[in-house]
Amino acid sequence: MLKELIGEWKVIGCQLHGKWLPYSIFQEFRYSFNDNDTFNLDWAELSFPMYVGGFPKSKSGAVKLNTSVSPKQMDLVPDEGPFTGQALQGIFELDHDVLKAIFSFPGTPRPEVFQTKQGQVYEIWQRTK
Repeated sequence: MLKELIGEWKVIGCQLHGKWLPYSIFQEFRYSFNDNDTFNLDWAELSFPMYVGGFPKSKSGAVKLNTSVSPKQMDLVPDEGPFTGQALQGIFELDHDVLKAIFSFPGTPRPEVFQTKQGQVYEIWQRTK
C-alpha cells in the first residue's frame, strides 16, 4: 500500500453511471486503507440498493495498486456482498488530502479518464485522519 493512502477517508462526491448522486446517499461512508493492502468501509450495510451506494457494499476487502502506469490503477476486491472476490478495476489520483478514484463494476472495462459512463462509479474522498 502506498503510505500516502493509509488512513481514513470520507466520501465528499459520488457519480454513478454519469450522474452525480445527492450528498445524503453517501455522506456517512468512511473508507480506511490499511498497510496490509486492505480496505474497510464503514456503513456499507446502509447502502441504498437502487443506487449501489456504499459501493462495493462490502465492509472490507483487498486493495491492489499499480503505480507504474498513468493514470495509476487501484482495484478493490470485496470479501462480501454482490461482488465478492471480483475486482472492481479503477484508476486514481491523489492530491495531498483529496483522492479521486473511478471504478468499473465487474464485466465493464477499466476506466481510462475521470468521467463515468454506464457501469462505473466515481468517488472523491477527503482524508479525515
